[in-house]
Amino acid sequence: MKKINLLTIAIIFATAMSSFAQTSKGTLFIGGGLGFTSKSEKEKTSSSTTDGDKIFSYSINPGVGYFISDKLALGLDFGFTGENSTSTQNIIVPVEVELKTTLFNITPYARYYWMVGDNFGFTGTLGVGIGSGTTKTTITNTTNTTSKISTLEVGFRPGIVFFPTNKVGLEANFGFVGFSSLTDKDPNNSSNKTITSEFGLGANSITPELSLGFRYYLTK
Repeated sequence: MKKINLLTIAIIFATAMSSFAQTSKGTLFIGGGLGFTSKSEKEKTSSSTTDGDKIFSYSINPGVGYFISDKLALGLDFGFTGENSTSTQNIIVPVEVELKTTLFNITPYARYYWMVGDNFGFTGTLGVGIGSGTTKTTITNTTNTTSKISTLEVGFRPGIVFFPTNKVGLEANFGFVGFSSLTDKDPNNSSNKTITSEFGLGANSITPELSLGFRYYLTK
């Protein structure tokens, strides 16, 4: 009877240890995330409704991370972010104006894991993102580079993580608390620029509010 009890305890202990092995010191993980945001506006009067601006943004962020201690990891993500928007402007006659912004960025970060079950937990990520890119404007099939962009983002993102297997983690990060800055320069005259800064809850003008990720954990 004692042997059975000891064996049962050993199995439970081993299972618990393997469940949290993903977040133990010395674990390496690789993978990436995908984010998106979609917005549309409509202008309504008493007699009609017209479509306003339509905006769609997305991001792809491959990266790597390493647990320097149990539940605490340092990582580095490389990102590509795009934003497409269309609007109708009255330039003598109504014409459609399309803006395409592309941005490359790099984000070192620290992430902490709060596990509340064998396979599920919460995460908090503190990161610093730096990026650069361009905006191109298309009017009646004519495209020109209308601005050069540089960005800075410092802040905290909450998230959740789920481990369907011992080595695979599925995650979702949402919201943003911190500071972001976007500098928009005239490509023909760098002294002409506009700087937009935000601070606080949801002060994120650079990357989408929601991102989904997949990580592969190389446990010891």
